[in-house]
Amino acid sequence: MFRRTEGRCRIFVEETMSEQDRNISSSFAKGLAVLAAFDAATPTLTLADIARRTGQDRATARRGALTLVQAGYLRQQGRVLSLTPQVLALSGGFLQANQFGRKVQPVLNRHARSLGAEITLATLDQGRVLLLAQSTVEHAPVTYGFTAGAHIPLVHTSLGRMLMGCLPEEDAADTLATADIPRHTEQSLTQPDQILERVATARQQGYAVTDSEFETGIIGYAVPVSRPEQRPIVVGSSSPRGVNPAQDTEQSLRALQLCAAELRQSQALADL
Repeated sequence: MFRRTEGRCRIFVEETMSEQDRNISSSFAKGLAVLAAFDAATPTLTLADIARRTGQDRATARRGALTLVQAGYLRQQGRVLSLTPQVLALSGGFLQANQFGRKVQPVLNRHARSLGAEITLATLDQGRVLLLAQSTVEHAPVTYGFTAGAHIPLVHTSLGRMLMGCLPEEDAADTLATADIPRHTEQSLTQPDQILERVATARQQGYAVTDSEFETGIIGYAVPVSRPEQRPIVVGSSSPRGVNPAQDTEQSLRALQLCAAELRQSQALADL
């Protein structure tokens, strides 16, 4: 009886997966991969570059790229292509739908003024840190120098460490196993065991601190915003190493914890 039920379940799963496959447009997915191929390090790409970065053959990459040119999302100048401002409309819909301008940005700005440094909101995206929003405060030191929508390294930033700390231990190890582990500075950890130990500490303490691992002389701080079982979301900041590191750390973490608590209470990020 159990075997027959198990077999029916297996058939149902296989049928469901087949039905899902039939409903997926591979061409559309490949077009999205073309858009994702562009980043800060490679703002312009040739068709050969796109094919290589997406793993598509040259003809498929060409069709996808030219379709995006026709739709206005890519600009072609000679042999090179680049993103157009029209791609911002895609993220704009997300930001407006989740009321980032009304519920998230003011919270980040208010606590950044109290802290005297920029505060960044981030989540996990395909083994990298994806910046969702950043405070805009006059005369505050820039935290990372990136904007919303940018990716930053996972392993050596406090944001990345805390995001991995929001994951179960096994999931964090799997994420690290597929992540790049470059050496940004002399202080950058490169051994997975050491990194996972720091991640475990962040998970236990409820905050992550990195010192000079991403940028020499810069200390990064991050705390979780999301609750367990939710998509990992954190807030973080960074500052030059000061004359009283212990006091700087305590003040920074306190400001970030207050910011995270207000974001949780507002339910602004509950549906992400």
